[in-house]
Amino acid sequence: MKIVTVCAMNQARSPFAHAVLQRNFPEYEISSCGVRAVLNTAITQEVVAVAKEWAVPILKKTSTSVDFDREEILAADLVICADPNYKENIRAIGYGGKLVSYDEYIFDQDFMPIDPVGYRTEQLKRELAKIGALSIRATLEFAGVKAKHPIFAVIPYGTSDCELALAYAQLERKIRGAVLIDSDLRAPIEVEAGEIGLARVEFACENLESEIALGVTDAQILSANRHLDNPESVFLDSKWRNWLLAIAENQPIVLLTGPRHSKARPLPDSYFVAILADEVMVIAS
Repeated sequence: MKIVTVCAMNQARSPFAHAVLQRNFPEYEISSCGVRAVLNTAITQEVVAVAKEWAVPILKKTSTSVDFDREEILAADLVICADPNYKENIRAIGYGGKLVSYDEYIFDQDFMPIDPVGYRTEQLKRELAKIGALSIRATLEFAGVKAKHPIFAVIPYGTSDCELALAYAQLERKIRGAVLIDSDLRAPIEVEAGEIGLARVEFACENLESEIALGVTDAQILSANRHLDNPESVFLDSKWRNWLLAIAENQPIVLLTGPRHSKARPLPDSYFVAILADEVMVIAS
């Protein structure tokens, strides 16, 4: 399968999406370009640095334009645009294949990525997380990859909403007959779970391919065995996705994510966790 990611200048959004898809789908042929790109302009170094930190290195060094990459676009099975307006540019060069844009996959307006060029690091990470998550989701949907049973993501809006979100997630898991998974790898639930009568069943992120999550009861929650400083590298690894899909073969999943915001900064984790979700609920007190 051939996929092309498209943004305005091919300096931030599309090269990051390009790298994320290469990391997640090595069997596919991925490229990127920009509708207004200036040929041979360097990819934004701040974006390159974040991608490296998240274990999705950007191999492309300089930008290319839609016109320059016309033949690659025409041969693509799927073209993913950062903005719906760019579809006109892609159709104008004669592309007749599957053409999508990020706005088709968002759960709420907060999920829509903004061009992050010029943003400070924390805001940059937030927007890149949306781009990565939506690019993966668009690719999975095009490839027909879907969980057998529903996946429901519960997202606390801020750190003060985490306890309420946990209680809501536990209620949903009972209603749905689901497995409850604590996907806040940055700060796995410990004390709070015990306070509402939940026993932690630990999993190891570095060994997900051999983790088995069968027989988890209503009184248990799957939770990471240690805190991670860089959870994005786990969520951008296909092992995480394959683990969730394997669990969803047997029963529904309720995913409790980390908060979308903290007092100091926006956090990107919840966007990645929601990649496979059929439904998303943001909890704010």
